Amino acid sequence: MLRYIFFLLLLAGTASAQDSSSHFIIGVTGNSSLNYYGRVDSLKSSAVIPFVGVNLKNGVYLNADFVFIHNQLQSQYAATLLEGGYNFRNKKGSWAGNLSTTRYFYQDNTDLIQSAVKQSVTASITQLNKIINITLGGDIKFSSQADPGLQAGLDHIIRWTHVFHHGVIVLDPSAYVYAGTQHFTQTFYQQRHLLLFPAGEEAVTKDSRQFKILSYECSLPVIFAYRKCFLILTPAYVLPQDLLTTANNLFYVTATVKFSL
Repeated sequence: MLRYIFFLLLLAGTASAQDSSSHFIIGVTGNSSLNYYGRVDSLKSSAVIPFVGVNLKNGVYLNADFVFIHNQLQSQYAATLLEGGYNFRNKKGSWAGNLSTTRYFYQDNTDLIQSAVKQSVTASITQLNKIINITLGGDIKFSSQADPGLQAGLDHIIRWTHVFHHGVIVLDPSAYVYAGTQHFTQTFYQQRHLLLFPAGEEAVTKDSRQFKILSYECSLPVIFAYRKCFLILTPAYVLPQDLLTTANNLFYVTATVKFSL
């Protein structure tokens, strides 16, 4: 999430994103419904995620997210996520991209689909223009086995400057499709011992190996940037596909307050 926020600010061309100096960041994100490609735990957990990080002037960054979940049974610390990566953009401003790796440290009693994933490596490239931005990306998620993934998206940035003298407002309507294998889901259910019948386990194992569409997602990030403060509100609607278990389409919202120091 934090990498996406900075990368979106980079694409939007806000003052902080264009600052050539290194800086620290601190903030907190709220998520109304934690999900992984639209897949949710049975308790439908929400989350509060404080984060800290550093962005160097050469594009290299390092972030730490601390995940606290809440549901009808418990409120608890669930995980720490450590991410390192590199954001880049060419001089003409027509291409931008990201390379990153994330290490996930989940508590043993955390019942989230994504808790089966231990590490991921991602890369993306975006072609920027005034009409529509085109993003292509790939990733590998490591759980009991490696899950390769691909994603493609379209978005259009709408930007207003000089709001309240020094403020900037950015809208970024976006649509993405995600594809990959699903060993991470298979691993989660095996760890939770929910596969009681051999035939069911065999079917899930077979399906998890197939490279398929995982989800479609539409979102509308809204950013208000004022000096070194950023407010980001992102409503999103996700349609999970090729499920190993049942799930419904999901509407959720993330809200972030971020400061650049």
